[in-house]
Amino acid sequence: MPRGYCHRHGAPHSVCGCGMGRLSRLVEPAVLYLVATGQANHGYDLVTEANELCLTDSTIDTAAIYRVLRDLEEQGCVVSSWDTGGSGPARRVYQVTAAGRERLARWVDHIERWSSNMQQFVQRYRALGSKSPS
Repeated sequence: MPRGYCHRHGAPHSVCGCGMGRLSRLVEPAVLYLVATGQANHGYDLVTEANELCLTDSTIDTAAIYRVLRDLEEQGCVVSSWDTGGSGPARRVYQVTAAGRERLARWVDHIERWSSNMQQFVQRYRALGSKSPS
């Protein structure tokens, strides 16, 4: 699928709007999961924890996390507030909304289907045995 197009529907991201197009890096579901479960609720922790989820082979950079957080907030999937209570500078903390939980559930459904399809592909390939694919 060309860059900028939804992996699920084939439409440009600007038209599709399903949110499932960023499959290659899986940043969005990782962020939603971490915020929803309370494992991380601010940028620095999200960067660390998202990379430990191992949803992708590549390292998720800090800018990608903040971009996804901004997009999710604009779409009403997370809300943020400033935490000024700790030592050090204030930091923005995030909470998942009902819309964010629904979106995470859609991501999980999509990832399950994708995983199943990939497993079927691998099984078919392995079934070739010593046959060389033409």
